[in-house]
Amino acid sequence: MNYQTILYEEADRIGTITLNRPHKMNAINDLMLEELDDVLRAKETDIDLKAIVIRGAGRCFSVGQDLSGEGNAEVMPPDSKADISAKGLIEAGTRWNRRLEYIFNYLKPIVAEVHGYCLGLGCYLAMACDITVAGEDAVFGDPSLRMGLITGIPLWTWFIGTKKTKELLYLGRYIDASEAEEICLINRAVPSDILGEEVQRYASALAISPGDGMVVVKESINAQMEARGVGAGWRFLTQMQTINWMQQKQILANEFNFWEVRDKKGLKTAIKERDDTIEKFFPKP
Repeated sequence: MNYQTILYEEADRIGTITLNRPHKMNAINDLMLEELDDVLRAKETDIDLKAIVIRGAGRCFSVGQDLSGEGNAEVMPPDSKADISAKGLIEAGTRWNRRLEYIFNYLKPIVAEVHGYCLGLGCYLAMACDITVAGEDAVFGDPSLRMGLITGIPLWTWFIGTKKTKELLYLGRYIDASEAEEICLINRAVPSDILGEEVQRYASALAISPGDGMVVVKESINAQMEARGVGAGWRFLTQMQTINWMQQKQILANEFNFWEVRDKKGLKTAIKERDDTIEKFFPKP
């Protein structure tokens, strides 16, 4: 399989997907989404494959969605200046959420191997995986609200509870791997120099587990979450995203406008100003 933004390898009944835009800190663009779709769908019915690992090349797992605005119609909110119908906005939100929901319900266990930044859409991807193991250098968070957006996944509350979810999403605060493990956002935080070894241990154990049994157990666990309302959470989120995107035209004069700063001063400046607003209160790990 030849891809431009990911790498795929397979050995010992384990498939490894590497997010491969290291020069962009693995920012997720439309092409990466398409290639992730392709490899996951191709391997879901492969009975010889028992587990999948998702990791990132270079300095980090992923800084989230590509915010450059170039060729990113799927990962970015629709242009607030464009004349888009409510139907079009709902369709865009539905596609976005169904991708993550698909990974969450994937018929094979997926292990996320996280190092460095794991933010925004990158964090959502790691959350949608069955098991997440992180190096001590990992940094998790979702700065969406500080850009006038809402979070793109309804699993926060189920994983870490209501009060902690409000704290992290209201503030867009970043946390280290140790805190992420403590609040059950991830399974384990390990020394960075043994991260790959530890993930391989998990994946190898999964590779000798009964495949049919793992599918049934996963379906059972996720069905319980559905019964508790997580399915409705995915549906409700699409409606909230639609309202949120409509409101992008109405950012108040005294509120930080990430998109305006990006267009006038460049993406790096916009990201710095976005993060500076919170770091004076909660410094980055």
